[in-house]
Amino acid sequence: MRVGIVGGSGYGGAELLRLLAEHPLLDVEVVAAAASAGKRVDEVFPHLRGLPGAEAVLVASEVDALADCELVFLATPHATSLDLAPPLLAAGARVVDLSGAFRLAPEVFSAWYGLEHTAAALAPAPYGLPELFRDDLAGAALVAGPGCYPTAALLGLVPLSGLVEADGVAVVGMSGTSGAGKSLREDLHASHMFGNVTPYGAPRHRHTPEIEAHWAEAARREGLAEIAGLEGPQPVTFVPHLVPMARGMLATVTAPLRAGVDAGEVRAAFDRRYGPEPFVAVLPEGTWPATTHVAGGNAAHLGVAVDDRSGTVTVSCAIDNLLKGASGQAVQAANAALGYDEALGLRSAGLYP
Repeated sequence: MRVGIVGGSGYGGAELLRLLAEHPLLDVEVVAAAASAGKRVDEVFPHLRGLPGAEAVLVASEVDALADCELVFLATPHATSLDLAPPLLAAGARVVDLSGAFRLAPEVFSAWYGLEHTAAALAPAPYGLPELFRDDLAGAALVAGPGCYPTAALLGLVPLSGLVEADGVAVVGMSGTSGAGKSLREDLHASHMFGNVTPYGAPRHRHTPEIEAHWAEAARREGLAEIAGLEGPQPVTFVPHLVPMARGMLATVTAPLRAGVDAGEVRAAFDRRYGPEPFVAVLPEGTWPATTHVAGGNAAHLGVAVDDRSGTVTVSCAIDNLLKGASGQAVQAANAALGYDEALGLRSAGLYP
């Protein structure tokens, strides 16, 4: 299948190029970018030298340049995705969008992103988190790739539906600097980041409504909305932190257990949900995930513990923010939409050390 990548000079685009070079059924024919148009792929990303397509020249991010593509990945800002997705779909291409443009209802998107939604008829699109919304992806023309924080948070939250009090959930996230993209920012200078951890974006980080909406939707589909207190999106306290590393993400969910729920029920819920999943591992009791164990792979590692003293449950999820949190998951979702084996072009194992 002929593939185009828009945003090919960013971190997400680089990972798509690396992953798709080993995909047996998807062939990258067009790589588009804005400022880097006219440069070779291996000039922008020397680490890709020698891979198929590394000698390709990046073209301008225009619909006409993608005319022959059957599948297009948009690793672009939200506004660019809103501009490009409708004409690409109208031309018959499938689109997997890595931005936030199609994850939420248009009015919610506008309220949290401060941007007018110019393609309201397309939103929300099928949500590209296969472990939770796989049935929606089969045959989908447009897939909304989840945010990195919501991916880690939802993988920890959804199995708790009906087991916890939904009005007491808190999520603490930690991300490496690559989550902010390649653009230069003062707070990302090495002299500012080294030896420093800082919260940001609270209490209105734009990933908050994404976590709330898709947790409620997952509970509704499982018939748990009423018992879980999730007849609609329930407010979640979400506080992200920037930590001094290039890649990696950890999200820790804490929530009060419903009366009578014990550790065995919690553990069983996670085992049922993720037992057959190739990219999600529920770690042995007493073991916690580490970002170094998932870096470079499309895996999510989950640690779960119940505190009988306080009546709470803690779930931590580690992912690579550029893979399971972005490009790897986009490839997995594309595979699902096309009816391919979801693991094509992907590996669960990370790089260690």
